Amino acid sequence: MTAQYWLDLDAERARSKFDQRHRLVFESQYTSGMGLRGGALTKGWLATMLKEWTLGGQIVTGTGLPLSPVILRAIPSTGVTSSLRPDVTGADVYSAPAGLSLNPAAFRIPASDRWGNTGRNIITGPAQFSLNGALSRAFRFSDRVSYDVRLEALNLLNTVTFPSWNTILGNVQFGLPSSANPMRNMQAAIRMRF
Repeated sequence: MTAQYWLDLDAERARSKFDQRHRLVFESQYTSGMGLRGGALTKGWLATMLKEWTLGGQIVTGTGLPLSPVILRAIPSTGVTSSLRPDVTGADVYSAPAGLSLNPAAFRIPASDRWGNTGRNIITGPAQFSLNGALSRAFRFSDRVSYDVRLEALNLLNTVTFPSWNTILGNVQFGLPSSANPMRNMQAAIRMRF
């Protein structure tokens, strides 16, 4: 984001757009037994079907990314329309009316002859969550030839999460999600190695 007013660069000090304060990634993996000591059966069709499968999972959760409230306005004496920051009113940003995630009464449009006093990236966006999983196995047909089978699922629970909210003051969608993260995505792959 460019500076709002080039003679007041101290007003631009803020968190970076990529500054996610808290992020937790938990990964796990389990491989079924590969013989008598591996905990699986050693003979029969059940042993053939259950051995050497690898099941993996990943949970990613964290706080949201920083967002800036903005207004769209022509910059005086320039003919350029840009996104500028509004004034703060002192109301709580997160005490939103029903149906919204942000409180539009926390900001107001400044007079046309001055810059807004809202800091950059003062809003923490929506929390993030995803659960991904994978199941894979290598089938060996000889010393030189094997087939790898892999099934993957991104957003396994099909949980709706939003990367950000609309922060354009004066827009009827202010405080609503601006987009949604992708839905569940499943992939299967078979690879031959020789």
